[in-house]
Amino acid sequence: MKNVIFLFAAVLSLASCQEPKNKITINTDEVITENFIGNGVQWDAYPHGDSETAEWGLLMTDAKWQQVFDRLDYMQPRLVRTLDQANWRYLQGFDKQGNAILNFDTSEEKALEKLLGYCQKNNITVLMGEWGTPFEVHDTDKGFSGILKGATDPRWIDMIVKHLDYLINQKGFTCIRYFNLVNEPNGYWASTDGNWDEWSQGATMLAEAIKKAGLNKYVSVAGPDAVAHYDHPDYNLTGMQWVEESAKLLNDQLGALEIHAYFQKEVIREAQFDSLYRPLAQAAKSINKPIFFGEMGFEKSTPENQARVEADSFACPDSYMGVYDFQHGIDMADAAIQIMNTGFSGVAAWGLDDAMHTNNDNGDKQNLKRWGMWNTLGTELCNNPADETIRPWFFTWSLLCRYLPAGSEIVKTQMAELPGVRVASAINNNEITVALVNQSDNQVEVSLAIPSQFEGKMLKLFNYEEGNLLTDNNGFPVAETDQLKQKRGTISLKLKAKSFKLITSFQQ
Repeated sequence: MKNVIFLFAAVLSLASCQEPKNKITINTDEVITENFIGNGVQWDAYPHGDSETAEWGLLMTDAKWQQVFDRLDYMQPRLVRTLDQANWRYLQGFDKQGNAILNFDTSEEKALEKLLGYCQKNNITVLMGEWGTPFEVHDTDKGFSGILKGATDPRWIDMIVKHLDYLINQKGFTCIRYFNLVNEPNGYWASTDGNWDEWSQGATMLAEAIKKAGLNKYVSVAGPDAVAHYDHPDYNLTGMQWVEESAKLLNDQLGALEIHAYFQKEVIREAQFDSLYRPLAQAAKSINKPIFFGEMGFEKSTPENQARVEADSFACPDSYMGVYDFQHGIDMADAAIQIMNTGFSGVAAWGLDDAMHTNNDNGDKQNLKRWGMWNTLGTELCNNPADETIRPWFFTWSLLCRYLPAGSEIVKTQMAELPGVRVASAINNNEITVALVNQSDNQVEVSLAIPSQFEGKMLKLFNYEEGNLLTDNNGFPVAETDQLKQKRGTISLKLKAKSFKLITSFQQ
């Protein structure tokens, strides 16, 4: 009998010494990214509804702005990209000599200042910019097309710097840290039409003008803003080479490398991001500059998506109808986790709000760009108050903004290969945040080892599971528990199929 008892005790002892199933270890000493900028959104100042003279009139009332502010108060975006056209805000035309007529005291300018004021108050890093050469990308029928000669026209560079000087030195918007010259300049749709020489010369001119004006202590040029996976058929440089050449040739002119991506779903769901984009993160590291995504979303041109566009009488072809779906929250979270683990410093999701843009920005109410977390003007534009409701992907994206503050360190997470499972970890002073996603069709059990310095801290757990989203009356995420149980520094988790979890010691 004693031998049986001894054998039983030995088995128990052996079992207790075995490694937990599917162990995830956070290595706080192996830092992937220091001084993380943070995640956020593209948020533009509602050019069709910002004033009495706008295409829709003044639909963005103080109440509408406040609704957006209240939602952003929960999200706490750390990065906002906002783009405009000079002729939408402050460029009122040209005199007979071809000199720009500027006016910074317009209703449209005040709308932009509302947006920037929110960012300034909340210490949000702003990437500002202009879509392209004024009157060449939008509003080409205003009688001024052809006056400005592209990205290298010194008159455009001069008006940008005067605008920045007004916003920073007179209005105090020091949140503007970066500036884009031309949206996606490697594309055929850009005012540069893929011309590297034009864009790079213009970016150099802008950087020099910013420095000459003494603004470089606040703001620098970010670029190339290229769609890295797009290759222009008329030029030799690929989209990836636009970024590599920027790192190689424009190190002194750029404050950060910044790119766009609209992924095919398979790239993210099959964890292909690292193999495709790590060279760009390495290029940034080689020149000691941050690199981040100014726009990120998913491919819109699939037959399935376009069929859904056609079924929506208010959507234009440049829409991603998946924003209404639970799965989009999984895909966006998965993308963000892979982006962080590859060494990027942040990502701005395209986009915050359907009410920001229409196809070609012509103001057609039945051609909304549906990419948002909601449609602030759902009632006014679509006669559909339900369209103003927060969509599911706000849940995951707001958590990945709120609990990954600027200045965090993204650290290495190690685990056995589990199909569909990705994990990212961040340390910020004495706080920790861990994001986990399971893209697979099967439940997976994991054991998360909490680093010793965080053992005993109160940890909150948020779950994003279809049919089981805990939210408050505003639609904001609510933690499943504020006191996640640890057992000797280990947390056992069941990751349901197609689910996301976020664990954090931040108590806000």
